[in-house]
Amino acid sequence: MKKSIALLFCIATTSLFAAANATKKANADAIERLINEGVQFHEQGQFDDAIAKYKQAEKKDPKNALVKYEMAFTYHAKRDLDKALSYAKAATKLKTENIDENLYSLLGSIYDEKGMPDSALAIYREGFKKSPNSANIPYNATITYMRKNNADSAYAWIKRSINNTRTHEGSYYYAGFLASQIGKWPAFYAYTMYSTFISKKAEIIRDNLSRLYGKTKYLVIKKDNAVEMNTPNIKQSDSDSTVNKEFLLAIQTMLTMDSLGTRKLYDKDSTSAQQTEFLIYMLEKTIKLVAFTDEINDPIQRFFQGLIRERLVEAFIYTICEPIDRPTFAQWLIKNRTEQARLYQWFNKEWLML
Repeated sequence: MKKSIALLFCIATTSLFAAANATKKANADAIERLINEGVQFHEQGQFDDAIAKYKQAEKKDPKNALVKYEMAFTYHAKRDLDKALSYAKAATKLKTENIDENLYSLLGSIYDEKGMPDSALAIYREGFKKSPNSANIPYNATITYMRKNNADSAYAWIKRSINNTRTHEGSYYYAGFLASQIGKWPAFYAYTMYSTFISKKAEIIRDNLSRLYGKTKYLVIKKDNAVEMNTPNIKQSDSDSTVNKEFLLAIQTMLTMDSLGTRKLYDKDSTSAQQTEFLIYMLEKTIKLVAFTDEINDPIQRFFQGLIRERLVEAFIYTICEPIDRPTFAQWLIKNRTEQARLYQWFNKEWLML
């Protein structure tokens, strides 16, 4: 009799556990469904409907960090920064292992947009400790430091971003831009060329090419019959300033000494074809400098060393210079289509996989 009672108790207990687990799973499934429905409404611009779904999910699980993050994200899209901040801060106090990068990126952005850059930077530092492989958090910190006109700190943070990504075009774009602002010339050319190659945004490509052309031409100027080196007046105190200056001097020396047919490199270009010819010549020389200049100590060197090793320098340069003069590019492509295909194959199958 006792055994029967014990057996009945075990069966009843097992049934209770099974029922509890089933209820818990049903609740989790319902929350997931509500979140997905809210995300769909958000993507369609129906923010109030999205928030209604998230609030239903919040009632079912008040301690769900993902629900609060999505709520903050949608309020941010509605430009209700106060509510966005409240929900984002609440989310950080819960279990956030799977959403740390997005959550801290959002929270920092909210502080930044509310005119609280120091709070934003504190959040980015905290978030980066939790997600050291993030590219977005240091990218956002870079933007904040740029708004504070602190180029050195902005550059330090964008370096953290590009160390974690090879395809985030915004990170490489700002890396090139900031490098030019603080006189890191090997990095300026390396990141700006790379950014141009990976970018799908026409405005970034045009801006990069304009900067590559304009800044290079500006390094030597001709006044009357005299040719002068025009070294930018940038204060440098870091350990690699000597390398940067030597790199710049090498570029300036080429500009004063080398020619394109009857034209000196410092002469003004009157057509887009001449601009393309100038850039193709200079960037080929620059790639070799970037790849083998000592003490740059930058992972991007391996990309340009790979171009040289695989004999893909010409394909790379013509590809990034295409928008300047498409007829010149088209003539090159007719004879070298397989080389461009080989460039993309190497980039996707080898470089991105390293």
